[in-house]
Amino acid sequence: MVSLLIAVPFLAALVVALMQDEAAEAAKRLALGVSGLLTLVALGLYFAYPGRGFAFEERYSWMPFLGSSYHVALDGIALPFVVLTALLTFVSVLASWRKKERAFFALLLLLEGALTGVFAALDLILFFFFFEIVLVPMYFLIAVWGYENRRYAALKFLLYSLFGSVLMLAAMLGTAFLARESLGKLTFDLLELQQAAPYLASLPAAGLLFWGFALAFLIKLPSVPLHTWLPHAHTQAPTAGSILLAGVLLKMGGYGLIRFNLGLFPTELARFAPVLAGLGFLSIVYGAYVTLAQRDLKRLIANSSVNHMGYVLLGIASMTAIGLHGAVYQMVAHGVITGLMFLMVGLLADRTHTREIGAMRGIYAAMPKLGGLLWLALLGGLGLPGLAGFLGEFQSLWGAFLGEATRRWVWFSVFGILILAGAMLWTIQRVLLGEKEKDYPDLNPVELAAAAPLVVLAVVLGLIPALLTPWIDGGIQPLLAFVRGLL
Repeated sequence: MVSLLIAVPFLAALVVALMQDEAAEAAKRLALGVSGLLTLVALGLYFAYPGRGFAFEERYSWMPFLGSSYHVALDGIALPFVVLTALLTFVSVLASWRKKERAFFALLLLLEGALTGVFAALDLILFFFFFEIVLVPMYFLIAVWGYENRRYAALKFLLYSLFGSVLMLAAMLGTAFLARESLGKLTFDLLELQQAAPYLASLPAAGLLFWGFALAFLIKLPSVPLHTWLPHAHTQAPTAGSILLAGVLLKMGGYGLIRFNLGLFPTELARFAPVLAGLGFLSIVYGAYVTLAQRDLKRLIANSSVNHMGYVLLGIASMTAIGLHGAVYQMVAHGVITGLMFLMVGLLADRTHTREIGAMRGIYAAMPKLGGLLWLALLGGLGLPGLAGFLGEFQSLWGAFLGEATRRWVWFSVFGILILAGAMLWTIQRVLLGEKEKDYPDLNPVELAAAAPLVVLAVVLGLIPALLTPWIDGGIQPLLAFVRGLL
């Protein structure tokens, strides 16, 4: 079933791309049907998860001369992101229902397959393969269907990502070849390489290997000061591109830090935890502060994402169960809430033909449905209790407070919470409140259908965390048990 979640979007993307121009409507419906079906399959795997460790494992020989195999499986850390990928692809197709280009929907499906592969891969070469494929559809979604400065934004996204990929590939090769001395064979299998973790920790090159992985994932997260590609990419991307970029692509960074940096180099993560915690704090405060100055709604949400990912980094650096749990919960919640924000802002811009905050007023009075959902999303973005974002932030900060290397940063991070709350409330005041200045059409049934699952999840995950926490625990606890045996 895991292989189907990866392969079916690739095959569907090929079919959509080969369709005739006259069949554009059929291509769009095929993309919707495939993404909807895969969402149901992903949910089926989610609720079939046995509760601990890896499940649904598949392993086939691929490149035996390199010690690389097609090895995929899902645990409680990866499963929520696989479901989120499928769901946000479905939402993105609905959000782009007015588009007629076959290539656009083919790229969305290609992106879905590659992202699922990233979260499922347990072989380093296979992970790198999917990690790089992700760049291709996202680059073209921004460069072709973006706004006025789309090519600059797409190129900056690509260059930053490729720089990180070079570092990660070097770290992967170094890890595998050095681990050969301990394992007696060359392998790129993550679970086998973890057996060599004590030997890798004793090597002088351990720090270099750790940072080869870490810098690639910090760029993707992104963390200050490696974040500058994000506001440009988000501002210029089409609505579907922004939903998937914020909702899933950023999570590759946090997921990679947990899976590879913590999984392979826990002693180095403990050693450099103060540095990562400091970067998390900078992201929290800087991201919130810069959000205050934004005039473009999409750019405002992009900078708020830097703030939210700071909590993820702080939780990971704590190396505590609740901190890591909070980091994963925060990533899932951010994907839901920020996806809803970008969806509403994209639909708002389609109607008003502007994203300038100063050019908007009284949106709630003019469009109660759109305005109400944007209101909910902005409140979720500031971490309002009762919505999904609150639990992730709280757990990340609580875990950071329990960690010796991260405790000092918790108190300073409170300033980021207050600043971002002020920015979101100020945005609500400027954009949503006041008398309407012009009549606009409110959300239609297709747009409401796109927003509905995100609204439900934003509320349900804020009120019923038991729908997510046991799964995360099932992935975090075995990993921490392994890590504690090495520290």
